[in-house]
Amino acid sequence: MTIIIAVGCAKGGVAKTTTAMQLAGLLTRWGRRAVVLDADNTGGATKWAMTAMDNSDSLEFPVSPVNQVTLNRELIQRQYPDTWVIIDTPPSDTGVIQLAFNAADVIIIPTQPSMMDLRLAAETYRAVSSDSRTAIVLVTRAKLNTRLTNETKEQLDGLEVTRFETVIRDREAVKGMAGTSQLDMEDYSSVAHELIEFVEQDRRR
Repeated sequence: MTIIIAVGCAKGGVAKTTTAMQLAGLLTRWGRRAVVLDADNTGGATKWAMTAMDNSDSLEFPVSPVNQVTLNRELIQRQYPDTWVIIDTPPSDTGVIQLAFNAADVIIIPTQPSMMDLRLAAETYRAVSSDSRTAIVLVTRAKLNTRLTNETKEQLDGLEVTRFETVIRDREAVKGMAGTSQLDMEDYSSVAHELIEFVEQDRRR
């Protein structure tokens, strides 16, 4: 069964590409078939894969650019059977983001722990949920045990926004994984496990 995950938020700098690449790498490492579809016109995921290849550090999963024509649920399902398909979206092209959301089974909305980012993430979550699609917020680039991070989690919970329990910490080690096949066996590993459980629960409903 094909499972389509869109990673999207109309805000740049919230680790969308890192999230897409880490999840695909971890799922592949654990024996699942995965692919990243790069819908970002800046080609962040594609550049990541090319940089890794140039350094003889090829990824264990493919990265394929997509456009508004091929960003279609039925086409994706036919092209990638029995695959975890992860769509990396651009920050500002709302048309492409909407197409990715329309194609997805689950939408991951990354947000940094700031009031502006939180407001946008909550609005995106509400818009997605009102269309009966499944969404989950991921707090990224956070400093643990700080007032801002704690308030972000509390506000999401107060708004009854579904979120990952795991918070992606702001770590130099993760930033250094860009353009490599290295995988974060700490925070992103926990998020990937949560995602698998979330998808399995959603399919049982």
